[in-house]
Amino acid sequence: MASQIPEDALHKVLEKIQTQVVTSQRQLGMVRAQIQGRERERKLNQLTLKQIEEVDQETNLYASVGKMFMMESREKVIKDLKEREKSAQEDVENLTKKQKYLEKQFNEGQAHLRDIFSSVDRQQREQVSA
Repeated sequence: MASQIPEDALHKVLEKIQTQVVTSQRQLGMVRAQIQGRERERKLNQLTLKQIEEVDQETNLYASVGKMFMMESREKVIKDLKEREKSAQEDVENLTKKQKYLEKQFNEGQAHLRDIFSSVDRQQREQVSA
């Protein structure tokens, strides 16, 4: 009976750590997808800015508003694209920090699981040899 209490506690700790590892892994995947999406958006904005710089100053520029396009001044279109690019860059930086945190949390959880399993294995070997 006394040996079951530590075993039950061990199962609870293992469950908690395993849940943490799985949650971290799932969040890590979502963060990586968000980083890729924001990077893609940032590159698209850079490409659009480059294309706008190559066209004549007199060329009409249009911005999409829902399902329609409205003519906008060149300065406003460029300003909006630069703001979106800056926002995407900031999001990527923040998401990268979050990714590093989640990777650290994931690795620590895995290390804890390895430690627990190796100590349980050691205890079992000691009991068999005793």
